[in-house]
Amino acid sequence: MSKKNALVRLTAIHNHISNQPQPTGPVDLKRERENATFNIKHMNWLFWGDKEFAEALQVAFLIIQRDPDLCFPAGHHFDLTIPEQREFTMRQIFRYRQLKGSLKNSLMLKAFELAMSMYSESFLMKIYVHDTLFLQSFQLFGTNEQNDSYLDDILKWKVIGCFAMTELGHGSFLRGLETTATYDRETDEFIIHSPTLTATKVWIGMAGQTATHTIALCQTIVNGKMYGVNWFIVQLRDQKNGRLLPGVTAGDIGAKYGRNGLDNGWIQFSHVRIPRTNMLMKWAKVTQEGKYIPSANPEISYSPLIGERLTVLSESVNIFGQFLTIACRYGCVRRQGANDEQIMDYQSHYVRLMPCVASTYVIEIVNRMIMNKWLGIMKLAQTNQEEFASHLPDMHAISTGLKATISWWGCEVLERVRRSLGGHAYSSYNAIGGAIGDWGVITTGDNYVLLQQTARYLLGCFRKVSRGSEIIGSAEFLNNFQQILSSTKSTLSDESQLLNLNYTLEMYTWLCFKTIETVATNIASSTTDEETTWNNNQVDAVKLGELYSYRFTLSEYMKAIEEYSKSTTSEFKALVPILIKLGNLWAIHLIHDSLGLFLERGYFNGEQVQMIKKCYLELCKEIRKECIPLVDSWGFPDFILKAPLGKFDGDVYPAYFNIMRAAPDCIGVPSYWEKYIKPLTNSE
Repeated sequence: MSKKNALVRLTAIHNHISNQPQPTGPVDLKRERENATFNIKHMNWLFWGDKEFAEALQVAFLIIQRDPDLCFPAGHHFDLTIPEQREFTMRQIFRYRQLKGSLKNSLMLKAFELAMSMYSESFLMKIYVHDTLFLQSFQLFGTNEQNDSYLDDILKWKVIGCFAMTELGHGSFLRGLETTATYDRETDEFIIHSPTLTATKVWIGMAGQTATHTIALCQTIVNGKMYGVNWFIVQLRDQKNGRLLPGVTAGDIGAKYGRNGLDNGWIQFSHVRIPRTNMLMKWAKVTQEGKYIPSANPEISYSPLIGERLTVLSESVNIFGQFLTIACRYGCVRRQGANDEQIMDYQSHYVRLMPCVASTYVIEIVNRMIMNKWLGIMKLAQTNQEEFASHLPDMHAISTGLKATISWWGCEVLERVRRSLGGHAYSSYNAIGGAIGDWGVITTGDNYVLLQQTARYLLGCFRKVSRGSEIIGSAEFLNNFQQILSSTKSTLSDESQLLNLNYTLEMYTWLCFKTIETVATNIASSTTDEETTWNNNQVDAVKLGELYSYRFTLSEYMKAIEEYSKSTTSEFKALVPILIKLGNLWAIHLIHDSLGLFLERGYFNGEQVQMIKKCYLELCKEIRKECIPLVDSWGFPDFILKAPLGKFDGDVYPAYFNIMRAAPDCIGVPSYWEKYIKPLTNSE
């Protein structure tokens, strides 16, 4: 045993027998940080895209922390009532709007927006609903005249908007929406109406108390004929006094798991009349004479959902990053067991968390790549409708698949984090419970429906390549299906092969192919009607969508590593070895998680499975050695984490106890003592 290790061990023993034990957390985290094989600052630059943005983000954190209208001033925000949370969130938005005007540097403005989104999930969703969903609807579907009328007021928040799509009885199946927009030729108006209870728009962010206007997705009826769904501008509240307008009934949905600063609401329309020009008519139109002119590409109507679904990637990085930071720091500070081990050194502990750490790096890098691509495609909506529409099927498949799979993986990540904190996870002051609720609010919806949409796209692509056509986009790997399916058994013979990302990607691609082939064969051989046939193959179709989506994350991450390896930035090139190691863990995690499917198809034998399990455990152990440098690289300050157990300095227990002691009504006689307790304790 080295002198250094002996000193650490003696310190731990002293703390156990001393009446005044000294905290070991700071020493433990200092030692963990010394394990880094990479430059933490440079990794922080890479994780957030580049040095300039990462440094701007640190400045933004400082601005927020020092501003009493942005940062919670005292106590703990979990002790606020729901009305207090609502008011505080609007105070943040009001102050944010003031400061935004003074930040002329676009990079600093972007960093400030991201930092605020990290600090307050409720703030994030209010800003996102208005600045993205509502505003983007005008940019995508609004005419020049409509944009001239509304955009300036939207940008200034004189008009506060929400996005009314989902209904009480309808979610992802948009063709089933019931809210109607019926054209009245005599008055040149549309009549917006909720004909049934299930037509009530529900879970609409900011509809409960805040929004003055909404973009509502409605079934369009002209001359008694239904023409499908379109978007309509409907005013909800008087902009001067906040009262609901005639015919509009709206309210808050009430208690929910998280994001209580956000007023998710419901809306019912009772024959609300709006001008015909309040239909967003850049693509589809209704003339004053009552003629419906459809869009040349009807799928454009659904394009706002692509961006909305892709936000699950950035949301996951924010939430995973914060709560894995808390879990990893606590796991290295908490000591327990006969030999006073750090709980992070227990295999059962680090094997739960290290794949989650690796996935956060993968998702952030893939998020940056896919969002840059989507923003480029979005620009085409203003210039080239045909080219814009040509990208939508592939982007739709990517977005639906990622929304579902990352939502499910997020639930798993947060559950692993919750368990890793033991009983302390149930304290709101350690933020985990709120995170689970926030994630539930973000990922609401039937992900099974989304993955079936992805599967239908893949099956269509598979039919094309089976007929000799070539495809491009995220499913272009299908062009090689005959070559890959010609191999029925794995060639795995040495563990070193599992550390080659091209090799593991090929293995996972084989499983995707085999699943596509199985579903396609089952559907083709079915003797039942189309709807029954699909229903009988839903489970495999959902699994197909999931496999494709995870394969996409791995493939895109590998492209990023290749770019970094060629980078002229020496700081990023030096990070390639640890990025490859993280990619290897993600790849082996995907394969390990699908071993049942591989075995079912006879691809692996028992010896190969044991090799994969051994490699999986070894990779988790390798990443565990650097888990603190890896989470430190994300750069979340303590005030963003809001969890004493995740403090950077490792001195977690005094901070945790001080918050508990400061809780409202922590000490004292309860108000119900005289009425209910005293009669018991003083009874004859």
